[in-house]
Amino acid sequence: MVLLEEHQRVSSLTELAVWRYRSYLTDRAWVGQRMTHLLAQYSPGGQAADPSPEPEYVLSVYELRDHSWTKTGLDTALQLLTTPSVLVNRQNPQNITPLGPGVEDAKFHDGWEHPEAVAFDGGASRGVAGWSGVAYHPQQDERALATSQIVALELDVQALWALSSHVLHMIEEGKDPVMPAEYGWRFLRGACVRLTTARPTETAQHRVMREAILATSELPDRLRAAQDALRDTIQ
Repeated sequence: MVLLEEHQRVSSLTELAVWRYRSYLTDRAWVGQRMTHLLAQYSPGGQAADPSPEPEYVLSVYELRDHSWTKTGLDTALQLLTTPSVLVNRQNPQNITPLGPGVEDAKFHDGWEHPEAVAFDGGASRGVAGWSGVAYHPQQDERALATSQIVALELDVQALWALSSHVLHMIEEGKDPVMPAEYGWRFLRGACVRLTTARPTETAQHRVMREAILATSELPDRLRAAQDALRDTIQ
């Protein structure tokens, strides 16, 4: 796992969306090259056996320090931060461009909402979860979720998504999935229960966020499918 921190100043959510998709490619390439260099440093003779592959996934976390949205605009901003793809043209992944002038302004004017996004609050603070991400606006005068809590849940969800996807991908290729015993079907069963079961000390804010993220990620269904596949393999 590699942490890459960058500071950007953008004048619109469209500009942020373009930067996000463009940096997705360059960041993965940079991390792969950096890992190859580090492995070479600590390998016998100073040479890595093989170049380190580029990471398959980048979890992006944005902390917006300043904004000028009012109450109505804030709801639309949370929706657009969750689903930034609606602001860009992704037909050519190597050259992401804005959809066009006025697209973002029109969505703010009409109060746009993504049909598959799920809003959550649990109090005055508001959040939105979708397939592409999670956006959250904490209120300073209440006990809101900390960034670390959101990131911790997202890391669990993304790690389990990657693991279940690996199992299901082997099945798609006609192979029997094989995993170390400690990460077999019982591990996935336990992970699914932990993710979907509320804890006695869990706050309302955390509960509604967890439920919204799980609903939009479809992770529980994938975990159960991977769990069944691994259990069938050992029978």
